[in-house]
Amino acid sequence: INFKKSRDKDRTFNPLPVRIKVLGVGGAGCSIVSRVFSQNWKNISFMVCDTSVKTLASCEGMDRFLLGESVTKGWGTGGDREIAKKIAQEAEKDIRGLLDDVDLLFLVCSLSKGLGAGASPVFLKVAREKGLLTIGFFILPFNFEGEEKVAEAKDALEKLWQMVDGAVVVSNNVLLNMENSNPEGISTPLSLKEAFMKIDEVFKLLVSSIGNILYTPGIISLDFADIKSFLGRGRQIIIAAGKGSGERRIEEAVEQVFYSPLWGKIPLKKTKGILLIIRGGENFELKQLERIILSLKKQVNPSVPVNFGVYTENNLSDEILLTLMLSSTRNIELEMGEEKSYQQNLKLDIYDDQDLDVPTFLRKQHN
Repeated sequence: INFKKSRDKDRTFNPLPVRIKVLGVGGAGCSIVSRVFSQNWKNISFMVCDTSVKTLASCEGMDRFLLGESVTKGWGTGGDREIAKKIAQEAEKDIRGLLDDVDLLFLVCSLSKGLGAGASPVFLKVAREKGLLTIGFFILPFNFEGEEKVAEAKDALEKLWQMVDGAVVVSNNVLLNMENSNPEGISTPLSLKEAFMKIDEVFKLLVSSIGNILYTPGIISLDFADIKSFLGRGRQIIIAAGKGSGERRIEEAVEQVFYSPLWGKIPLKKTKGILLIIRGGENFELKQLERIILSLKKQVNPSVPVNFGVYTENNLSDEILLTLMLSSTRNIELEMGEEKSYQQNLKLDIYDDQDLDVPTFLRKQHN
């Protein structure tokens, strides 16, 4: 066997870059992608798709795709899923072109209206035919929107579930249980804008975490193969974050990462696979890594693989940031947002003072 080529000292060994596209379908999907895009993530391409000219006009600075102009005349579909499906099917050739030069697709949509539920399956069908890795971010309606709408959304979810490699499912119902807490411990209700921003934060955390895995070199690194292996163990994705500082930074970070403002206590016993991203200062210790991993392994089945990456940053002197992603089989209770008690004092925006709006892989470019 001739190993000369693979041992060539003059050869540059760079993996092929993973090309990521974030796609918002329908009004809610477009709004979420537009708000996340404002963070100027240059390593990821963003696109929004809708039948409404008004919706697309508000999504500045990114690729925009107007569906069904001859049918809707630039308006919405009126919540009609069949019209949305037909419009998308007629545009399948164009959709195929939109997904050229893509390896990983994030598709975000609400399942409470027409385009998200009706057109998304066409995008995902094309993505599968092209061999893309697909991650869905699906939003279910409030129960107060009516039993029929909730049932239709659940039916749409069943169809989409079979078309993605992984999905985060968020029910709007969980927002009803969340509150703001000020430094004095006084809780106040969320405004409508604040409530929907909580969902933005989950999506932002998901995309930035995957981006960090793919684009940031670490002391211990994860890569695209780890993501594919992780998704192969279970389609449902649950994501949570934790932060600790000072002498108890590990305990604080681990305690927080085991809970989510949207899902409550993370169901570690039900997980099939784990990806853990650990970020610390340049003085991050091996013993600290051991404590974090052992704390996690105590909570899961011994047969569950725990893949982790360790990344250091100069500005994280005595802080540790954890991002935990679980893959699991279906859990209807989580999907449909059963009302329960949540830890209101835990926040998804715990990385704000570390500028999570600019992910690690971009911050390193700016330095």
